Amino acid sequence: MKSKSAMAMGQVVDVLLDAGFIPDGKTHEEIVRLPTLNNPPLGQSGGELAKFGGRRRFARPGTTIRATVGPRTTFLYRIGSKSTEGIRAILRTSTTNIEEIKAAVSAL
Repeated sequence: MKSKSAMAMGQVVDVLLDAGFIPDGKTHEEIVRLPTLNNPPLGQSGGELAKFGGRRRFARPGTTIRATVGPRTTFLYRIGSKSTEGIRAILRTSTTNIEEIKAAVSAL
């Protein structure tokens, strides 16, 4: 059984693929230990594990439009240069906001 976030990611991926985006890899994934109020880190055993990254990347061929899709957020953006200084956001929203994502993608 798929989780709600996995199903939402699948819907967003389908929207992007239908709009002509192509897969463009994944972001780096890292698991770290974060302190919590009830469980501060004590040596190596405290805190709780959290996963960062691992978002799926997509590109729209012939354009500077890119997208990343993760379990929590979806980000549509334009790149102006090879560095991150040229990134201009188009949409940053929860991955579960499928109607908002559809509207933004169809407006491109």
